[in-house]
Amino acid sequence: MHRSASSFVVVVIATSASIAAAAAAAPAPEVIATCGDSKIDVVAGSAGAAGELHAQIAGADGSRWSFAATISLARIDEKTRTITVENLHTPRDKEPTPSGMCIDVLLDSKKVILRHASEGPPDPAYAVDLEKCTFAAGGDAAIAGLVPPPTEPLGCTPVIVHGTYRAQVGQVAKLPEADADREAQALCEDHQKTIEARSRLEAVISDRAAHDRIAARGAALLHTEPATFAPARDPPQAALAWQDPRSCSSRRPHARRDGLPRN
Repeated sequence: MHRSASSFVVVVIATSASIAAAAAAAPAPEVIATCGDSKIDVVAGSAGAAGELHAQIAGADGSRWSFAATISLARIDEKTRTITVENLHTPRDKEPTPSGMCIDVLLDSKKVILRHASEGPPDPAYAVDLEKCTFAAGGDAAIAGLVPPPTEPLGCTPVIVHGTYRAQVGQVAKLPEADADREAQALCEDHQKTIEARSRLEAVISDRAAHDRIAARGAALLHTEPATFAPARDPPQAALAWQDPRSCSSRRPHARRDGLPRN
């Protein structure tokens, strides 16, 4: 009997220690913005899981609404930060909730805007502007941790040059070793300039789209959603496709292969 009691104590202690360790390892929420009584924070994903966004929204009429959602996209641009979410759930899951949400942090005007265009009943539209916001010092780092890794290799380290660009050169011509290395290095440097220029253009477009969403409602939101460029083929070939991820709705992305934005 004494042995069983001792075993039980050991099991309880071990279980408690495991729970405490798991809690300590779980990512802590990072506040992105505080706007009066409203607050938005994010929690980084762990073990390959997507991050989560938590929002507490205080309406001008005194209403309160809170939700948690899975983060599907995060962007950091020059003057804006954009997070899109899906799978919203609230403390009262029986009430209709938007199927997704686009959340823009507007640094210059100190605003946070939340937008969603209804995709038909029972999916409700949603548009709320939060003003006089303050942005937490660690907010950018938290959002940066949610941004997906680049799809193309950045930089021209020997590993990248030999692993990616040297193979491309070899497919075009049979060159002496030194010449092939030189051509691969030049190809890499040229392609990095393309990546940088594309990133700058993408940031400008995304900033403009975020500001356009201030006045957008309903179907007009579908024309202001974040857009990104993506390579049409594997690097370092420079042909580009315009990718419209429809990231403020659950609709599947559409892309044009001619390098032009969708109308």
